[in-house]
Amino acid sequence: MKILRIDTGRKKVTGEQVPDKYMRFGGRALTSRIISDEVPPTCHPLGPLNKLVVSTGLLGGTSAPNSGRISIGTKSPLTDGIKESNVGGRLGVAMARAGIRAIVLEGIPEDDSLYVVVVGPDGAVLDDASQWRGLGTYALADRLREKYGEKMCALCIGPAGEQRLAAASIMATDMDGNPSRAAGRGGTGAVLGAKGIKAIVMLPMPAVKTEYRDAGKFRETASLFARELAVAKKGLTTYGTAAMVAAANAVDGLPTRNYTSGAFERASEMDGQALHDRIVERGGKISRGCHPGCVIRCSNVYKDENGEYVTASLEYETMVMAGPNLDISDLDALAAYDRACDDMGLDTIDTGAALGVAMEMGLIKSGDSEAVLDAVYEVGKGTLLGRLTGSGVRVMGKVLGAWRVPEVKGQSTVAYDPRSFKGMGCAYATSPMGADHTSGPAIPGRGGLDPEKRFELTDAAGQVELTRDLQIMIAVCDSLGYCFFVGPDITNMKRSAVLLNAMYGWDMSYEDVLDLGVSTLNVEKEFNNRAGLGPGTDRLPDFFYCEKLPGSGRSFDISHEELKDMNYNL
Repeated sequence: MKILRIDTGRKKVTGEQVPDKYMRFGGRALTSRIISDEVPPTCHPLGPLNKLVVSTGLLGGTSAPNSGRISIGTKSPLTDGIKESNVGGRLGVAMARAGIRAIVLEGIPEDDSLYVVVVGPDGAVLDDASQWRGLGTYALADRLREKYGEKMCALCIGPAGEQRLAAASIMATDMDGNPSRAAGRGGTGAVLGAKGIKAIVMLPMPAVKTEYRDAGKFRETASLFARELAVAKKGLTTYGTAAMVAAANAVDGLPTRNYTSGAFERASEMDGQALHDRIVERGGKISRGCHPGCVIRCSNVYKDENGEYVTASLEYETMVMAGPNLDISDLDALAAYDRACDDMGLDTIDTGAALGVAMEMGLIKSGDSEAVLDAVYEVGKGTLLGRLTGSGVRVMGKVLGAWRVPEVKGQSTVAYDPRSFKGMGCAYATSPMGADHTSGPAIPGRGGLDPEKRFELTDAAGQVELTRDLQIMIAVCDSLGYCFFVGPDITNMKRSAVLLNAMYGWDMSYEDVLDLGVSTLNVEKEFNNRAGLGPGTDRLPDFFYCEKLPGSGRSFDISHEELKDMNYNL
């Protein structure tokens, strides 16, 4: 496996074999180590000293189920700390099969040049992309296919990334070639824009043969794993992540009107069943994989009333942060919002949170879906409202003088109110990534590393331990290339050791697999400490402690003393 390095300042492309010290790392484990080793923690995220790393997981390109995702790592312009953002699409598998473990982007152009990085059989080159300046990602994807062929796959940015807005995402082309998969969190798109890169394109390349130490054992384990996942995740296959709408509403945990309530009276108009029925009625797709090798297929394709494609996929977190959070329940409005954010290259979550603050402060009328859509498209015009919308919830709150600003380390909390989802609140507070639901997803039914222990979702007891355990297992999933719906649990950690040993000829124990997560989290924590994000930043906003949910009367009741300076060591 090799690493490609692209210096956009010197316009230089080099390649190297993966160094020995990185041989057992992939995905998040690799991106975080490269950033920690090579990026000064106090540097400006949009300056020449920051880097952006795209890495496949250790199981990427194999038959291990749901292992084709990629990690994008950098110093975040949103949090000023280390960041890994995870995304599906076709590029991860294409990279892995071409023998590329990582692509590292360095430097910044001396002028306002804009490039496409094209990776093909003859190496990588920088192509001029100035003619595509300002394009949304959908128009850009069309142009890329016209120039590089229908079989290309890409990562790209929209106007938000070009303007280096802190909530800018990197969009990946999906199985149908649409830029609908988002590395949304942390402002990775702003960093790519600062590097002068409009897109990274992978052309079809000859596959590098994988030499398995025990191919039979790998196939047997991966096949059983895939069959079990397909059965266990049928609910996600049928209803997608939107199935969580009704569940969160039932426990008073659905962020509503900028977190002033945990229940939404119109939730049934936009829950999993409603979305399923609308998609079926219009001839969309209720089940779609977000990357090759996905056996869960929780994505969907949403069409308008005329049967025309709108977006893929309409997910729970987007639906909530642009739905109940903004007093909107219309599915067509939510789909239009998702499409607009993808096209502008914006994180749907942080943008929804920012607009929630804007609504509470009177900048936008509550429930006005047209005004919401207009605010997103203002990003493409470069107006003051557009730049404010694309700069994330912390900036929106500061500019408008708001008190109820749902963020940790500059990144917005997500579609789970921490006053009811106690473990999720602990993850928001302590994760090196800032508030992030994927870092420690303590949803109903999730347990930690001790199978004998049970945790009550709305009870503070044991939640710090639970979030620690989940963050460790999620860091493993991110490092192997898994979608986290594979499941952060003991069984899958043990199975992963079998797969890694059968593939690479290693002798990893279950504890060694867990240590991959532990060591990665400690690398990230240390980077943040050196960047100035110490234990004092491991806390939720005051209003989650001070304001009780009107339905259940709950507040977040896990003290800062319990949360600060999370110890990940087992």
